[in-house]
Amino acid sequence: MKAIVHIGTEKTGTTSIQEFLYQNRKKLSVAGFHFLQSAGKRNNRAIPAYCLGETSPDDYFRSHGIRTQQERQAFKKKFLKTFDAEIRTLPQHITTVIISSEHFHSRITTDSEINNLSNFFSGYFDEVKIVCYLREQATTCQSYYSTILRNGGTQSFSEFLEKHCEPQNIYFNYNAMLTNWARYFGVESLDISLFFRERFLNGSLLDDFTAKIDPALIGTLSKTAEIQNQSLTPFGQALSRAVNMIFPMHTSPSEDTAIRDRCKEIIRHRLPGTGQQPSSEERMSIYSSFIESNTLVQQKFFPTVNPLFESPDEVVIPRVSIDQADLDVLIAVLDLIAKQGRDQFLESGYGRVCTFFFSCINEITNLAISTDDKNEKEDNALFMENCGYSLRELALRVERRDVRLAHILMNLADRMGLDAPDVTDKLIEYKKRIASPSIPKFMFMYRPAANLSEPQKKELGERLRPWVLALPVPVGAFFTPIESTKVLANESALYDGASVSYDGYSLIEANSVADACAIAKRCPLIAFGGKVEVLQLASVGDQNS
Repeated sequence: MKAIVHIGTEKTGTTSIQEFLYQNRKKLSVAGFHFLQSAGKRNNRAIPAYCLGETSPDDYFRSHGIRTQQERQAFKKKFLKTFDAEIRTLPQHITTVIISSEHFHSRITTDSEINNLSNFFSGYFDEVKIVCYLREQATTCQSYYSTILRNGGTQSFSEFLEKHCEPQNIYFNYNAMLTNWARYFGVESLDISLFFRERFLNGSLLDDFTAKIDPALIGTLSKTAEIQNQSLTPFGQALSRAVNMIFPMHTSPSEDTAIRDRCKEIIRHRLPGTGQQPSSEERMSIYSSFIESNTLVQQKFFPTVNPLFESPDEVVIPRVSIDQADLDVLIAVLDLIAKQGRDQFLESGYGRVCTFFFSCINEITNLAISTDDKNEKEDNALFMENCGYSLRELALRVERRDVRLAHILMNLADRMGLDAPDVTDKLIEYKKRIASPSIPKFMFMYRPAANLSEPQKKELGERLRPWVLALPVPVGAFFTPIESTKVLANESALYDGASVSYDGYSLIEANSVADACAIAKRCPLIAFGGKVEVLQLASVGDQNS
């Protein structure tokens, strides 16, 4: 039996090919070809995972809850059983099995891993044909950044280009990659093509790939719209990067992983598009660094094509602008984290979350421009004019936790000409707070309500949480529970408990005792028979005066 193994290199229509194979699997079967299913319905992802080294990490294992060596061995045993059953029970007229995965490119990179794959295939197939398309490296790097972000990457685009897009990285060094595959499968088994529409059969990638299966099938298979692996807009990339930083891929608990995935699904669905691009200088630098290795590929596989890839054209990188749709997505993601996050918005993590988001946005826009010169508004403004209200809304949401960030957002709204009555007042307030951060601080001590029924406790909790989250907290937690108390009466006497019991406390800012008391009066605890004690805290300067 023969196998056709498709190595899905970056940005060469791999998703389109896999969807095409999946939709036509019945027609392919009639013609004697079988698209493998036991390793994954569309992307045969399990085979690269099976052939990895024993200790090699992989997101496939994490996504399937496989964490230990014992669990990995159990996966291998189960997969081998299902794969064997699929191959052994194929109808007699099936002569060829088609296998496709982009992870043959990104995961199977070492000699031992390719050797594992070769040994695996040799137990089932008499002949293996390797199909692969190649695309110029600078373009591939550009696309690969979105892939890195989908897989939890936290590097900026410039950091990514500097670290990854170099000949030492076998992911982009096609000569090194193909040499490894030829060593174990034979150079005669490699069917390598260049990813250029003008070189595709009939100008169609799917026709071109069909011809590699069997030219007689051309025109007999259904072709739907070519579904490419979507990249993200620069703003979408910035948001994805921030989400990865807030919820790290390798260390987040399962509940955080679920929130991260929901956030990234919102971003993926609402912000598809062309991502950040290397400058002309960066493109040329990447292109030049691969000339030597690309020349070797050209000599081995494309003797009539010289050079393998044309020198990149000059490009004008469009200036990143942020519109209402972008801010809507930002607000949606922030709301999701606020509602479902464990502690990102309950303690000092709130400022941390905002810092991650806006530092990543600043990477792509230089958002944190600080200027009072209205004449520079037209040159520096990066947002469309209808975003002013969204910026103002964001500023109001963060002002209690990060006044400097609030000032940046409100200043941008003002520079865009937002005519709202509180913008100027807020800017004055923020500047005063930044210049003299001595707003009086108060402590709220919460004395519990007595003898509440379970329904009352539930209702109180539901009403108390949003009130607490709206407190003007300077730093730290919105609410700190008191777990236990000890009373020291003298050097030898230590008692449990205290004369007065408290549920917890909050530290807030207010302009006066009256303002602090006005805030405390709205606490739902009071309506249920509890008490809130308001204590004004003296600053160090006040105590010394």
